[in-house]
Amino acid sequence: MKAINSISARAATAAFTMIAFSTFISTVKADVPSIPGAAHSIAFASSRDGNNEVFVMDPGGSGQVPRTETTAPTSNQRPEVSPDGSRIVFSSNRDGNFEIFVMDSDGQNVRQLTTTAAPVANSWPRWSPDGEWIAFHSGSGTNFHIYRIRPDGMGLTQVTQPADAAFNQFPAWSPDGTRLAIRRNTDIYLIDSADGANPIRLTSQGTINQMASFSPDGTRIAFMSTRVGNAPSVFVMDVNGDNQENFTPRPLDYPSTATWTSRAPDWSPDGQYIYYTAVRSVENTNSNEQIYVKPAGGGAEERLTVLGVNSEATVRKARAPTIASLTATPNVLWTPNGEMVPVSLIADVIDISDTSPVCRITDVTSNEVTENAWEITSALTLDLRAERSGRRSGRIYIITVTCTNSSQLSSVATVTVAVPHDQRGRKSGG
Repeated sequence: MKAINSISARAATAAFTMIAFSTFISTVKADVPSIPGAAHSIAFASSRDGNNEVFVMDPGGSGQVPRTETTAPTSNQRPEVSPDGSRIVFSSNRDGNFEIFVMDSDGQNVRQLTTTAAPVANSWPRWSPDGEWIAFHSGSGTNFHIYRIRPDGMGLTQVTQPADAAFNQFPAWSPDGTRLAIRRNTDIYLIDSADGANPIRLTSQGTINQMASFSPDGTRIAFMSTRVGNAPSVFVMDVNGDNQENFTPRPLDYPSTATWTSRAPDWSPDGQYIYYTAVRSVENTNSNEQIYVKPAGGGAEERLTVLGVNSEATVRKARAPTIASLTATPNVLWTPNGEMVPVSLIADVIDISDTSPVCRITDVTSNEVTENAWEITSALTLDLRAERSGRRSGRIYIITVTCTNSSQLSSVATVTVAVPHDQRGRKSGG
């Protein structure tokens, strides 16, 4: 009976532990913010399955799935999704040495881009905004340099040179692709992305500053610094180095014996959030690193992962769609008889980040005082009243269309429809 009771007790304890753990996961997931964005647009490394693998997830932390499946001692790390969402670049030692690899976004068709000999390691690969280049650091010990390479493995170019400095790591592309923010020795520098020229030093605290990330509008840079208590924390500064502020300060009431570290920041495509890797040992008693997100303007942080060691989440560097043209049919209403006329709009949109951006009418105005002169009937159709004042040159309707992609980035364009004063002002297309 004692043996049976002992087994029952262990089973009950295990069941309670599983219930408690499931409740903990549910609680964490319930607190995850609803962040808009493309599905599986965030890549990160996780050891939750017993080996360091590349995972992807949605902006709010849902849909966490692996994209590599290897066995120890292989380590897959520091991934990033391409701007068009079709590929993932990452570093792996699957051939015995850390090299740069590219695979399709579903984990298929893995291709090795670099081939070097130990002890040289290649890591921290980052896509250029147009997806044409991958920057990474390569070296060993205290000798590292920045390189770039095409996604097909061609065009390998050394960006930083021995005359610049011996230690260059953690490249980050500016939104226009012309500059890289890198760690040089212990500070953040800006350099030209093509040849490493025109270096500008942004930090000078005498501590480690690295892992920079540009805001989508290029005005700010998030980075890791150890200037506070010699512990990693995420800082944010202006692109010229001004206004350096601690983005993840340790709370005053946080237990002194507990670990509080933050590093490897990256911005959401709309610039509203910053993701980062952190240890909060009060929440996670085994002190594993997890992925957190926090509003860029300040506020509470939210944890997105709960299992294993998770690190270095990167967000797809999506761009807003380009509205190449916007046309209205008809674009002239005649005769001005006061009747409502159906008008259809066609938007020609180019978007490397999303093949199907959503366009819709968001505003209608007129150069005349009007009342009940228009009605939006669908995303790109509306009825306009064929009416104008006889004392003016004619009525001009200005229709605004907003096109938004899956990363919640938008572009705006306008088109006009005229109700001319007379037939002399009538244009073709009426």
